[in-house]
Amino acid sequence: MDRHTEKTSINFYLIRSNFNEILLRICKKIMKTKQDFYVNLDTSDRTKEIDKFLWVREKNNFLPHKVLGENITAWDKVVLFDGDYNKLDLIKSFQTIIISPYVYVKKFNLFKKFLIFSFANENLYELKKRKELENSGYIVNCYDEYQPFKWKTL
Repeated sequence: MDRHTEKTSINFYLIRSNFNEILLRICKKIMKTKQDFYVNLDTSDRTKEIDKFLWVREKNNFLPHKVLGENITAWDKVVLFDGDYNKLDLIKSFQTIIISPYVYVKKFNLFKKFLIFSFANENLYELKKRKELENSGYIVNCYDEYQPFKWKTL
């Protein structure tokens, strides 16, 4: 099915835990599926930080991934990048994007699934816009991290 004819899913997450740890857990879960996804970060410094974190966080394990600009193959499932995702040369199989708490998205296009993180105390996204997004045809879900790595629906 064409990515423009399917409904887009937007999932907002209010987080209290360290985003790097949350990202590692999410990436591990998604890696078990057939999904390929981008991780949108705000700066090249943060991209380097997350890149290193995913390679060395666990002593006997690592999360394979690439940084945009490296040679990306069909085997690569996670690609980190910084900046505006609208400027990406999209890889067709990549239909999911994870948005870090430091990035603000103005419009939801190009992807079928958005996982958008915001620190609970900052709440960059006004969740009251949920109805507006739903009325525009998006599937919207909102989650709150009420304990470390435990979520409840808002």
